Amino acid sequence: MSALTQLLERLRRTRPPPGAAATVVAVPSAGEDLTGEVAFLFARLDEIGSSGELIRSGAASEAAEIEAAAQAERRRILAEAHADGKRVATELLARRRASAERLAAAMLADADGESARVLARGRERTPALVQEILERILENAE
Repeated sequence: MSALTQLLERLRRTRPPPGAAATVVAVPSAGEDLTGEVAFLFARLDEIGSSGELIRSGAASEAAEIEAAAQAERRRILAEAHADGKRVATELLARRRASAERLAAAMLADADGESARVLARGRERTPALVQEILERILENAE
């Protein structure tokens, strides 16, 4: 069954509008030559179909171009983001390394200072300690 025949069959099953409009609106019966009534539409429908196909193919080609441009832009943005990320990571690493080196230098300076104080205190206290040890040894020897 053709699409036109199906449409006309559906229209036949619907109720006509009430009143005077019912006499004007009519659906041809199944026995009549339906093609003759709508033949004048076929050429126009073919034109519309061809026009629609051209529009659809143009739109599909334009959509493909837009998609390709979007993918290229996505790749560019992604590459730029990677480069920016590497740059920021390198800068951050350099700042942290410099900070760690300053902290290590400060710790070494503190350790050197503490070491110098311990040595100085040891040099200062050693004679008194030696004197005390000698006195005890000599006390025990007598």
